[in-house]
Amino acid sequence: MSYINKTNIAGETTIATFSFTKLEYLHPIRVLLFPIAYPLLWFRRWCCNMGVTNNRFVWKEGFIARDTWEIRLDAIEGVDIRNTFFGRIFGYGALKISGRGDKKIDIPALANIVEVKKAVEAARIEFLGKHS
Repeated sequence: MSYINKTNIAGETTIATFSFTKLEYLHPIRVLLFPIAYPLLWFRRWCCNMGVTNNRFVWKEGFIARDTWEIRLDAIEGVDIRNTFFGRIFGYGALKISGRGDKKIDIPALANIVEVKKAVEAARIEFLGKHS
């Protein structure tokens, strides 16, 4: 069971979960450090949970020590995508979610970045429609 599902409150459902792009594995430095880099990348991917529920956006990373970044959907002010040239071609990019005050969440190298943005924006619009 993922961290997101474990921390859902009563009536909260997970709408979508996201993952890092597998193209991380092709980075030239990581290819040179293959025996060390690939297990570490796999472990990082395994320890991260990202997703959106009908109330909040959640990003959790860590195995024993845990860091979480959560932002309520009504507090989101902007969802931005940063793409490189290859990111545009292969559909991955970085996501930046900004909220009220100085709250910001930056996530690098997400797969299907446009679909991630659409899912977060759709959840936000639905949330605001129900609570207005």
